[in-house]
Amino acid sequence: MGFDYFTTLFPILTGVLGIFFLIVGLKGLLTKRPFLISNGWLRVMMFVFFAPMGLSSLMILDGDPISWLSPVLCAALLIMMWFQLQGYVVFAVTDASFREALVAALQRLELPHEESLSAIRLTSVEADLQVAIQSWMGTGTVKIKQRAHHSVLKEIVDAMNEYFRTSTVSTNMVTCIFWVVMGAALPIVGFSMFSL
Repeated sequence: MGFDYFTTLFPILTGVLGIFFLIVGLKGLLTKRPFLISNGWLRVMMFVFFAPMGLSSLMILDGDPISWLSPVLCAALLIMMWFQLQGYVVFAVTDASFREALVAALQRLELPHEESLSAIRLTSVEADLQVAIQSWMGTGTVKIKQRAHHSVLKEIVDAMNEYFRTSTVSTNMVTCIFWVVMGAALPIVGFSMFSL
C-alpha cells in the first residue's frame, strides 16, 4: 500500500500542491502588489498532502513499534499546523507597506487601537490583533486572539486588501518567487516518482 501511495497518489498530490504554489506566487508577481489570503487554504493543502501519507502508513502496520512512527508523526504535524496556521498570511509585503495597510484599515473601519510589542489592542471591541512580519521574506501574518471576533478580523483583512489594490506601496517578492519555483518543481518531482 505504501508503494501504491508513492506511485499513484503522491504524484497527484504534488501536482495539486504545485498548482496551489504557482497560483499564489504568480498572483504576487503578476499584480506586483501585496495581498492577504486565509491560512485556511494552507491548512487544507497540508491536510491534502500529509493525511494520505499517514493513512497509507496505517495500512502497513505490523508488530514493530517503529512502524507506528510515520502515522504518529503525520498526525502530530497536521495537529500542529492546524493550530499554527490561524488567521491570514500576507505576501509580497515590506515592513512599511504592511504597517501602512494595517493602519489605513483600522482607520477606515473606525477601530481605535493601542499598540504593544506583541499585539494591537482593538479597544472598542476588546480584542487583540496579533501581527508578525518576516520582512526579508516579504510575508507576514494577521490573526485575532479572541475567536469570537473573527468577523472583525475579516473586515480588517478585506480593508487591507483593498488598500493594497488601490495604493502604490513597496513590495518584496522573495516568497512569491520561491513559491513559483516550488510550484514548478513539485509536479516534476511527482512525475519522476510516477515513472519509477
